[in-house]
Amino acid sequence: MPRTWQTCAVIPHVFRTSALVAGLWLALSAHAEAPTLHWSLPLPVGPGWRIVDLREGRGIRHEEYIPRGQGIEDYRDRLLVQRFAAQDMSPEVYLGHIAAGLAKHCAAFTTSGLVSGVRDDLPHATRTAYCGRFGDRPYGYVVAQKAIRDADHLFVVEREWRLPPFTVSDEGLPGFDTNPAADEAIKREVHLAVRWLTEQVHPVTQAPPAPPAPERSRKRR
Repeated sequence: MPRTWQTCAVIPHVFRTSALVAGLWLALSAHAEAPTLHWSLPLPVGPGWRIVDLREGRGIRHEEYIPRGQGIEDYRDRLLVQRFAAQDMSPEVYLGHIAAGLAKHCAAFTTSGLVSGVRDDLPHATRTAYCGRFGDRPYGYVVAQKAIRDADHLFVVEREWRLPPFTVSDEGLPGFDTNPAADEAIKREVHLAVRWLTEQVHPVTQAPPAPPAPERSRKRR
């Protein structure tokens, strides 16, 4: 498993695998599958994504994608899809835990405004975190996340960038590059990813196909 900010900052302290497995007890309806259980994520436009990690079963999902041409240990871009027991957390509370865990390792840190709501009876929240430099490593993170509460589970989709160290102003604005064009290019990437999370990342239950109509009996002449 590659060393990521989750393995160092959040997962060991908040969501251990054993706790997740022990907490899985959701009984799915025989007539309607949970919307987030097998929903196929529409990958965002951009680099050709390839899956590098896939684990699922007993209600859990864990999928990781990086672009072709990037290595597992030295990637710049990553997508993460997770489904796990909610442990009574709302999407807003979960994103708060993530931000707090990440902030402890970042000298310069800020987040975008939290956007939440309910769509098709599924509560959701979206937020982006900016870590100018992660500990003493030669890079920082931008992490755009959307969390969706699906009954007793949380479904989380994350778009992550691992970038050279960057600044965060006193006003909470990130500065990625002294070159204005390069700085604007990264900000546009983040903007488009947040738009993708907001507009396209929304699981829905597939309606079962309608039964075929009965054949009409032909009248004899």
